[in-house]
Order: sequence, then structure tokens, then C-alpha cells
Amino acid sequence: MPIRSTRLLAFAAACAFAGGVLAQDAHAQAATGKKKTEGCLVSYDGTAKLVVKDEKTKKEMTFDVKQASSVLDKEGTVATKNGRKAVLADLEPNRPVIVYWKDKDGSPFASKVDAPDPMDSETNQLDKDIMESAGCKME
Repeated sequence: MPIRSTRLLAFAAACAFAGGVLAQDAHAQAATGKKKTEGCLVSYDGTAKLVVKDEKTKKEMTFDVKQASSVLDKEGTVATKNGRKAVLADLEPNRPVIVYWKDKDGSPFASKVDAPDPMDSETNQLDKDIMESAGCKME
């Protein structure tokens, strides 16, 4: 078999595998009822409510939260900032966040909130593209 055909077959196999993994991930999310919202943190009241402006719908969503005592706390909200463990109070308004949530007693409950670093590593300034895509304002 020529090298070009072998590469084409390998590429096709890789695409099929990746598609299967994505489909499994979507199916797993649907089966567990977990959802993901990306956007800009509007506010956190310090106790039980987190408000995020959804980057797709541009509407504010309010999530119930309860600070997790550990990453194994299934009834709490795990917070991470820049990939490290954090508490909800560490999350800053007007910064991009990713909220993983599920319906709980008829309301969206955030099981995890991740605040990725919005800084450009070269300029050490806020990255305009990251901020705008999340719906956050440049300061």
C-alpha cells in the first residue's frame, strides 16, 4: 500500500475515533444530566448564588452553589482558578468562567466552577480575545 494511502487511512481512523469520543462525552453528559455554561462571572453573593452571563445567549444565569469541603464532596461546588484549587470567593467578577452544572430541585446547581487565566502570557495583559469571547469587558 503506498505511503499516501496509509496516511489517509490513519487520518480517517483518527477522525472516527475522535468523533466516537466526542459522542461518548455528549452521551455521558446527557445521561448524568450535567451541563456546561461558559461566560463571564457577573457576581457571587458570598453564600449561595453565582450569576454568570452566558457567552452564547448573552443572558444572565443564576446558579445555586455550596462551597465544597473537598473535591469528593458530591453535594458541594468545587472551585478552581488557573487550574488550582480555589474557593468560590477567590473568583473575580468580570472574568471568564466555565460552570459545570445540573438541575437540582428545579434550579441549576453548579457542581464545579473553573476560572481560566485570561492573561496573555507574552504581554502579561488581559487577552482581548478571551475576554470578548466570554462576554467580559476589558478594563
